[in-house]
Amino acid sequence: MREKDSNWGPAVFLGPAVFLLFLLMVYPALETIRLSFLDRQGTRFVGLDNYEYALTSHRMQEALGNNLLWLVVFTIGTVGLGLLIATLADRVRYESFAKAIIFMPMAISFVGAGVIWKFVYDLNPPGTPLQPDNQIGLLNAVRLAFGPDQTLGDAIVGLRDEGVPIDQDTVIQAIIAVESDRINAAVADEKLSQAEADRLLEKLPDRAEDYVGGSLPPRNEAWQALGQWPRAAIDAINAAIATLPEGSGRVVCNAIPHACSMVIERAETDAISAAVSDGTLSNERANELNRAVRGAALAYVRNGTRPAGEGWQTVDKWDAMIAGVSEVNIRAVNSTLDTGLEPIDWIRDSRFNNLALIVVGIWIWTGFCMVVLSAALKGIPAELLEAARVDGANEFRLFFSIIIPLLMPTLTVVTTTMIINVLKVFDIVYVMTAGNFGTEVIANRMYFEMYGGNREFGHASAIAVVLMLAIVPVMIYNIVQFRRQEARR
Repeated sequence: MREKDSNWGPAVFLGPAVFLLFLLMVYPALETIRLSFLDRQGTRFVGLDNYEYALTSHRMQEALGNNLLWLVVFTIGTVGLGLLIATLADRVRYESFAKAIIFMPMAISFVGAGVIWKFVYDLNPPGTPLQPDNQIGLLNAVRLAFGPDQTLGDAIVGLRDEGVPIDQDTVIQAIIAVESDRINAAVADEKLSQAEADRLLEKLPDRAEDYVGGSLPPRNEAWQALGQWPRAAIDAINAAIATLPEGSGRVVCNAIPHACSMVIERAETDAISAAVSDGTLSNERANELNRAVRGAALAYVRNGTRPAGEGWQTVDKWDAMIAGVSEVNIRAVNSTLDTGLEPIDWIRDSRFNNLALIVVGIWIWTGFCMVVLSAALKGIPAELLEAARVDGANEFRLFFSIIIPLLMPTLTVVTTTMIINVLKVFDIVYVMTAGNFGTEVIANRMYFEMYGGNREFGHASAIAVVLMLAIVPVMIYNIVQFRRQEARR
């Protein structure tokens, strides 16, 4: 009886696990393979049509290309950074703290990481120097901080240096006057309490000065005429320009070049249209001139460069147009002061978005690689390293000739693990872009084929089989390498 009990013992303990393994993994895999040969509803046999779609359709080719990019950049990034951090952290006293910081992203779900990094990559529509817009996204905020636009104050200094009788105090007082009138009107209409109005009026001089320096007031302050501040500033500048002698436009345009280039552009465009109507200019040449007129006018205003080629209609009058400029407008001032960097749409711009998503994956998985490689690094005998140093090996020779070869089995296992993970990447792409803007990957495409509007079960199943076939060889190789590593121990 005891002999029979011992024969049934393994079956009793392993049976439930084997049954669940078959129910949750083997059966779904077999059913997926079966569905991959059927139509979208899983009723009619279509042969290899679904596999043709999975390998040749535009979206799947995009996904395969992006997965290849992930495979290379993500794997090199995670394993390379993990090895670098493990090696460097092993030499500092605060090793545990440094490793904890690097490993911390592993505690965050991929969905959570995607949400966090969407804020990092966030983009606000770019503002203008007279109506700037703060960037919430960390990367764009840092980028614009290193290359900001010129400010209204810069325009005032430029005009004053050219002899226009204007200073910052005049502009600030014009802004204060407009805002004060609106605040008092809001109090009279009982839209604003007197206490709140007094607080605003007390802050107003500082806020107006900050505005001239390129900063909008905080959004939580109830300013009544903030949208009119640019117009008040421009009106004050134009009042000063009006005191100049007639024909002083060059003085204005030395400081605000777009004030003159826009006048030239308007006049030249109208003249070109008239020449086409008169039959003295061909449509083809007119189109070429219209495309070039903005740059040509600005170059002439700034350095006197005459435009090349035939067909320009009013070029002999451009000097007179410049001399006749007697005012500036908001658009001209904004265009002149728009000299800084523009924010980048990291998620939608196809030049950056795939790499931006890969950075999120690297941020999460570098900690895992670091921990595994650090454990293997600590397993290298210290005596071996010391002997190499005694023999004259420097740290680079030590790293590449001793540490890397001894870590190679672990590096192989970690690398193949990262390859398996990257072939299945889904969460980050789904949360941040849903595969749009050229960021499609295999797993995300499979999800949308299955649960998107078309409910293409055949396509989704074929994609799943392709993904499985891509992962299985890597997984087998990973298991073989792991067993070899264990055997060496």
